[in-house]
Amino acid sequence: MKIEKAKIKLNFLDGILGSMPADPAIYTKFVAAKAPAGWLSNEEILNAEELAASKEADFDADRNVTVFPQDETGIFLYNYHIKGFLKEAGNVLKDQVKIKNLRSKLDNYVFVNPRKIYLTRPGGEIVAEEDDVLERPLRGQTARGERITLLASERVLPPVQIVFTVELIEHKEVTLDTIRAILDYGKFKGMGQWRNAGWGRFEWEELD
Repeated sequence: MKIEKAKIKLNFLDGILGSMPADPAIYTKFVAAKAPAGWLSNEEILNAEELAASKEADFDADRNVTVFPQDETGIFLYNYHIKGFLKEAGNVLKDQVKIKNLRSKLDNYVFVNPRKIYLTRPGGEIVAEEDDVLERPLRGQTARGERITLLASERVLPPVQIVFTVELIEHKEVTLDTIRAILDYGKFKGMGQWRNAGWGRFEWEELD
């Protein structure tokens, strides 16, 4: 089995927002349940519980708060955040790159490492904590009329970057050039919470 690799750096153009629910019960039910293996689910549930406990004084679980995964080293993204961007962008660009079922092929043939991808400053320092919390109202129609909910997300502001490795199992249609084309989409729509509003946009470069 032939595997191609590319080391990628993302330089975020706008602040990136945390997307993990601060309430571990919500995380356990709706997010960790989607982990591909039980031990991964347990790992992330534990991380969510520890994170919520460490921020208990700052966050009220009744509010709609999203945060970053964080450990004793600092703030990070899981590799599936990157994989999720590639699949979402690939689904949008499938007609441009002329590959049918691109999302499924990315899921089966493309892998991202390491598991934890730490956010760093240009000098290499790992980001230890968020810069601030962004709050915004969300309006929605319910049976009782319009309702406004306050949403809040941890935010890390530029300059900030991440570095990771993309591994591609040889495929006759999906190539590293396909991945490069998909990454270009990050200038328009990035990753993280509220990315539709432009948060989490990035430029990328390939490292030797």
